[in-house]
Amino acid sequence: MSRISLGASYLLGYNSLQLLGWSYLLYSFVTESYSSGNWLALSSNAEFLLRTFQTLALVEILHACLRLVKSSPVVTALQLMSRVFVVWGIMLPLMKQETIAAPLCIVSWSLAEIVRYVYYALTICNSSIGFVTWLRYTAFMVLYPTGISGELIYMYEAVVFLRKNDLYRFPMPNSFNVSFDYSWFILLVMLSYIPVAPKLYCHMLSQRRKVLKGKTN
Repeated sequence: MSRISLGASYLLGYNSLQLLGWSYLLYSFVTESYSSGNWLALSSNAEFLLRTFQTLALVEILHACLRLVKSSPVVTALQLMSRVFVVWGIMLPLMKQETIAAPLCIVSWSLAEIVRYVYYALTICNSSIGFVTWLRYTAFMVLYPTGISGELIYMYEAVVFLRKNDLYRFPMPNSFNVSFDYSWFILLVMLSYIPVAPKLYCHMLSQRRKVLKGKTN
């Protein structure tokens, strides 16, 4: 088996695994929320699935660095790190209470990833379905803003929660001789969305014009 076919087989397996994972996460969230009547919280099962498959996605930065895919390592890292920060730094350890951010993030992220991994799997197989291609470069126009909104709501509510309960603050003096307030760090991350989020959105719009224009020509 050639090196190229080995790489393609690996990527096909990876994308298929992620497709199954995000599909099951969305299915679990919807069915569990419907059964409980509560759409504003994550079950332990949904938390585990989210933590697993969102963290696994970090290997996509390595894929880009090794040129297994054509994606930019910088763009890939920017797109992934905000979610990973929300999952590990906000959502799981801090935000056990109910919030509208939960369905915003889970539904937006899951739908975006399902479409993305279906598209990638078809591309690896040298196949294409017009509707899937259109969806890949169109669905983000809604799902990106709703996902970003969920992330920012989570962060804002985390700041309120931390300050209300006086958590993760290390004022001076202390043994390290350094002060730190996690709520201020979260606010700085939120501010970083102002320049970064529009740039990523414009990048995706540019990709959409290039791909869909090529399809119509």
